[in-house]
Formats: sequence, structure tokens, C-alpha cells
Amino acid sequence: MSYFRMSLRKLLTRLHLILGLGTGLLFFVIALSGAIYTWEPEFSRLAYHQAVEAQDKPVVSIADLRNSLEKTFPEGDFRTALYRDPESSIEVLLYAPGTYYLAQLNPYSAELIHLQDMNKGWINYLKKLHRNLLLGELGREIVHWVTLLAIPLLVSGLVIWWPATGRPTKDKFFLKTTGSAKKRNYDLHSVLGFYVSWVLIFALITGIYWGFSPVKETIKLLSGENTIAWETPRSEVPARPVENDGILDQLIADYRNTFPKSEVRIGIPHSEEDPIHLSVIDPGKGLTAINHYYHDQYSGERIEGVFRNGLSSEISTFNAINGMVYEIHFGSILGLPGRILVCMAAMVAASLPITGLLVWLGKRKSKRV
Repeated sequence: MSYFRMSLRKLLTRLHLILGLGTGLLFFVIALSGAIYTWEPEFSRLAYHQAVEAQDKPVVSIADLRNSLEKTFPEGDFRTALYRDPESSIEVLLYAPGTYYLAQLNPYSAELIHLQDMNKGWINYLKKLHRNLLLGELGREIVHWVTLLAIPLLVSGLVIWWPATGRPTKDKFFLKTTGSAKKRNYDLHSVLGFYVSWVLIFALITGIYWGFSPVKETIKLLSGENTIAWETPRSEVPARPVENDGILDQLIADYRNTFPKSEVRIGIPHSEEDPIHLSVIDPGKGLTAINHYYHDQYSGERIEGVFRNGLSSEISTFNAINGMVYEIHFGSILGLPGRILVCMAAMVAASLPITGLLVWLGKRKSKRV
């Protein structure tokens, strides 16, 4: 039995080495970009100039936003408008051929503050670096497989960390400030690797959920999502055309008064049967707490039914899991402390291929001597 355990340990050590050398550089890029991207909301607020000076006056109308954008960016197709707190811009989503834009407008004057092509800019390149290494679909597949291979890399590392005989002693849990540089580097790899493993496992599992459709489809099947008969909200088309800008403005005003501490996004109808789609977002409660409402674009009456995106209290099991995956991956499920924890774990994870390579090179050098 002892011989079997030693053989298994040697096998896992070999596996850890091969996987580490084979995926180390890619894992470094993915982990480091993920750590930085954890702070995307804060970066976006600065880079996209979302902060404005609050004024004691009503916010501008949808018509004002549309007129401002038609003058400054006529090729943009107005899709949604996001109303936030009094010190934040109104964010308008615009479609354009081959891309989409986010426009930041002053909520009190409708002045265009910033227009961002969401396929360009360093924040978007950072997101693509994390998701596909800036290599498109090929890079996306590479990221998915590196994420999958990181699971046995993580497990084998934990097995190697555990002593071959007995239980781990106190020195296995702490970094040493004395000893040779070689020993300190080994501790950086071993001790820090042990601690971040318990955070990384969640990031890796959620990454696998996104990367491999059979995983998502299996959860969809087990949750009963495929058996739900979702309805589609539709407006009743009147005999005569009706101008709906007034209805849009009234709905925005009503929802902002009803939910004063929430952000409200309104979707602009683009076909005769499209409803007006309003999303009420509590920034502190995550994706699964978003409430979706639908109104007839001609009468303003609320449309009720069994909708895929509906009230948070009626969310399906699969949609709840789907929303939680993103929040777990970036730590936002625990608020700011969770994001800090994931960022730090990802930074340490990015260091592991470097310290691991130095450990391997040190052992090779010792064997030559």
C-alpha cells in the first residue's frame, strides 16, 4: 500500500510538472488579466467619464437623448438607456455595423460626454485578453482548455503539498523569511499555492461552465429549464400609429420614483410588437436580483406572463445558477471583500507558473552538480 501511494505521488508530481510547463505562460496571462479585470466597474467609471456633478433639476427626456445623439453620432441605433444615481451619466447603448457603443450623456443637459466603441479601448482589450487571448474563437478554445487542465494541476499540487507521511506541520502553512533564495521561492510556490487553491477552484469551475456547452446543457436539463414554456411579451398594435416617447418618459419617471435607490434601464422598442422593457437593478445585490418589467409601447400598460427574464422572485433555477456563475467568478457575490479576495488569489495564481518554473530549474541544476 505504501509503495502504491509513493508511485501515485510520483505520477501526480510528474503530471503537475508537465501541465505546469505546458500551460504556465497561458495560465499566467489569463490569471493576471482576470485579476486586473476584477476592477472593470471602477476602471469604466474613470475611463468612460461616467461621473457628473449632481444638479437640483429633472433629468432629460428620451427625446432629448435621441436628439443629442442624432447630432453627434447619427449612425448609432438607439437601443437602451441606463439611468443611475444623480452623480452618474445616463448610459445609452447604440448598435452600429460590426460593433456596439456605450454613450455617456449628461443627465441634466443631454450633452454627450463620452462615446466608446466596445470593441476597442484598453478595458475591452483586457476583457478579450482574459477571454480569448486576443485570438478570437481559437483563443477562446485555448482559454477553455487551459482552464480545464488547471483543475488536475490544482489537485496534484495539493497532493504534493501534503506530506508523504503523516500530517502537515506548522511550517507548511507559513512563509519563511530565512533560508536560501531557493527555499524561499519554493515556499512562495507551495504555501501561497495551497491558500489560493481554495479560491481558484471556484474560478476554474465557473470558467468550465462557460467554456464547455455540455456542462451548461446538463445543468439546464437537470434544473428542468427545458420543460418551462416561456412566453414572449408583445405589444398590441393599434390601428393608427402612436408616438411613444411620452410613454417612455412617463415610465422612466414612474420607475425611478418607485425605486429611488436602484438603477433603471429602459429598452427602446424596434418593431411594432416589441414591448418597452424596463430593468430595475440594485447594484449591491447582483445579477439574480434584477427585476424585469414589460409594458405595451402604445398604451403603457404592464404586460404580465411567464417570461425568461422576469421578476427576481420568479427566476428559474437555471437562470439563478447562470447569474451566480459570473458573480462567483469575479467574487462580486461577496461584494467588495469578495472582489478583493478573487483579485489577490488571481495575482498569486499568476505568480505560480513563475515560481514553479524556478523550482524546476533549481532541481535540474542540482541534479547536474
